[in-house]
Amino acid sequence: MMKPLLLFGWMVDAAARSMLGEPECPCISDTSELIEQLRSELVALGRPSTYGLMGCDVYDANISASDCGSNEEPHCLNPWCFVDMTLCPIHTGKCEAAGGILGSEVSPHCRTRPHSSRPLVNMSAYYSYETCGSVNMYNKSRHSLDVGGHVIRVVVDPVAPWILKRTDIARNQEYGGPSYDFFVRTLDLFEPKPVLSIVPGWATQQSKQKFESDYTACVHDVALGNFDLCIADLWLTPERHLLATFVPPLRQDYFFLVVPRKVERVTMWTRLRSPFLPFTPEAWLGIVVFLCFTSFLLWLMQVCEDDEHSSCNAKLFWSLEELVRVHFNLIHDFLLGQSSIVMHNGAARKLLSAAVSFFILVVLASYTASLASILVIQRQSVGTISNIEEAIDRDIPICAPLVLLRTFSSVFPRATFVESPEARNAPRLMYSGACGALIMSQVSIDSMHAGLLREHDCNAVASGSISEEEGRCERDFLGNPRDDCNLMRVGDLLWSVPISFPVGERMAHSMSWAVTYAMTNGLMEEMKKLNTEVFPVSHCDVEDERTEEDGLTLEDLSGTILIALSIASFGLLCFLGSIIWNVVRRGLSPRDSEAEEASTSASTDGDKGPTQLKGNQSLAHLEAQPFEDRIVPTELDVAGRMQGVCGCFHSEMR
Repeated sequence: MMKPLLLFGWMVDAAARSMLGEPECPCISDTSELIEQLRSELVALGRPSTYGLMGCDVYDANISASDCGSNEEPHCLNPWCFVDMTLCPIHTGKCEAAGGILGSEVSPHCRTRPHSSRPLVNMSAYYSYETCGSVNMYNKSRHSLDVGGHVIRVVVDPVAPWILKRTDIARNQEYGGPSYDFFVRTLDLFEPKPVLSIVPGWATQQSKQKFESDYTACVHDVALGNFDLCIADLWLTPERHLLATFVPPLRQDYFFLVVPRKVERVTMWTRLRSPFLPFTPEAWLGIVVFLCFTSFLLWLMQVCEDDEHSSCNAKLFWSLEELVRVHFNLIHDFLLGQSSIVMHNGAARKLLSAAVSFFILVVLASYTASLASILVIQRQSVGTISNIEEAIDRDIPICAPLVLLRTFSSVFPRATFVESPEARNAPRLMYSGACGALIMSQVSIDSMHAGLLREHDCNAVASGSISEEEGRCERDFLGNPRDDCNLMRVGDLLWSVPISFPVGERMAHSMSWAVTYAMTNGLMEEMKKLNTEVFPVSHCDVEDERTEEDGLTLEDLSGTILIALSIASFGLLCFLGSIIWNVVRRGLSPRDSEAEEASTSASTDGDKGPTQLKGNQSLAHLEAQPFEDRIVPTELDVAGRMQGVCGCFHSEMR
């Protein structure tokens, strides 16, 4: 019984709260001292005497005076009410007296709800949509209250390409660039349009004495109220965000490691080893071992199956020749991608052929999969350091932006960092020998390769503000000419930092809304397209990257062709050697010639020596010979065969 009662009580309380508004900012009631005056003011405006005074309700539905004749506006069907300003504002004393702290729900005096002022005839009244559970969509100019029609004091620091200082047609100095033009266009969202006042210079001297970074000093000036905004490429860091509020980020700055370049030139040795790169040396050794072992098994089968060579010496020489031939044939089959092992001699050969075929299929498929991309060798530029981990292991000092030094020190605690007060000064620190690597943003890298950073340093040296030893306009500390194209980006992305503008507390909400609205409607992308010409173009020679789609050139195949020609040349030398050997044999001593002639004479004279059998003679001719001269082939007994390695036959004279 208690649970239904509690549920009913909760529902009644929720209904009362929805009608009367939230207790921390309730709707005005009949007991308020202002209720009668409000009714008179509303009647004078032509409104019903109950307009906004009957708790939370939809008072503007179907009322043309509120632009809700057809209820198309978003505020028409939202409930609201006039609120009691004796209860709505936060009251610290009453909150603490009730035992609460600001923001708690112990007392209605510890919290409030958003409320806005509305002028009537002779007075102003406060109303709230939020206390009735909706959002104020009626006051379209609420975001313009602290900006529209106001003078906005800003300072501008032109750093290409996002913010520029240029001369117009009338030779007047003006600011531009994607970020600056974006900011100016966001001011058009406020009614009436604010007045932009650009303060000459940058941060005040007072703030510069407190911070090493001039950008952080400008953020400090915004926090003090000296300026309303700082328009610059400002990194949003925790330290700066602690000083002032920032508008939503305009973009991200990406940071990479930058090191001196070294060029790996393509040599003939590079070309020669390229066909072997798909596999490691260990893999090639495994392939050779498998082929040799398989060849040995095949040779062993052929030797044991041989019954054509009767003489032990003949079988020995034949087996050695067969061993070489089997190895060559199997390697030849491997290169052709097929197995030529004869399979009709039993299951052993069939299984051996299947093993070789499977091995060739898998290995050659893996080889050809990566061969084409490996053969496309190009002149590659690599850094003296491949990534930040290598720089840390080699204990190489790394120059990093001062305001991000704490961040990078936390992310890479083992690294040795050298602070760089400004990002555009990083190259000169490397040329002076202070560090062996740099951490730079992509924007700074692009400006460096376009020659803008060197131009900045040279202008500073020419003006006398810094010396040549500091600016390093011409040469580095070793006497080598300065070449910013010799510095290149290596490794993966190290960090990203949002770019934003610090804004005064008074207009923070309004400017944040304007920036968010403009960003989501593509205004920044539009400004980038309109300022395409201001983005830096690299003056460094760019090597064309080749892909497999470009095809292989004769130079790519030069190593393969040279290897094939070397093998063919070796074969040609073998052929020439065999010809020379035959010539030498024919030119032997006269004794050999006489012996050959005697042998020929003996074969033609039957009664001067033993008779030799011709291919078409039968063994019956042996019967005509004396029994003592007959040669009778006799097979060894079983014990004799077991003694021979090859199962040789022997002949004995009877």
